Amino acid sequence: MDMNTCAHNQAENISITGIKTLVVDDTPLMLKILVQIVEDAGNFDLVGTASDGCQALRYVSLLSPELVLMDVHMPRLNGIQATRCIKQREHPPVVIIVTSDDSPVTKSMAEKAGADAFVIKQGNLRHRLLAALLNLFGPNGAKGVTAQKRNCGLPCYFSPR
Repeated sequence: MDMNTCAHNQAENISITGIKTLVVDDTPLMLKILVQIVEDAGNFDLVGTASDGCQALRYVSLLSPELVLMDVHMPRLNGIQATRCIKQREHPPVVIIVTSDDSPVTKSMAEKAGADAFVIKQGNLRHRLLAALLNLFGPNGAKGVTAQKRNCGLPCYFSPR
């Protein structure tokens, strides 16, 4: 799934009212699934998609998303490295790592990189991702709500810092 993100962003600028969201995954089918979950979630507006970490960094600079859904294992620049760079920005977006790699090492690396949540693709991905969005943005995905690292009692979230 390759989108012309710049054109997509220009066309959507007028109608964006929700949380501007960038989805990053190198697998076209997973990218499509994640986009569908975000679109169905309510107050989240897709501003672009990327298929590797380098593209994600460019789009974060260009599109200023408030939320980034980030895969871990991608070509060129992986999701952990991209998250680390994104979180060093002056006003970084919320980053949710969405991966099939459930290893303790990957979780630890994601947390150290500054990820706000860690969601596993196995099982009910829609439920897990919606729970993470609810935890970070509240029940209405309210824009202006400061996303904070909170522990909702589920193993997919990082503890507060």
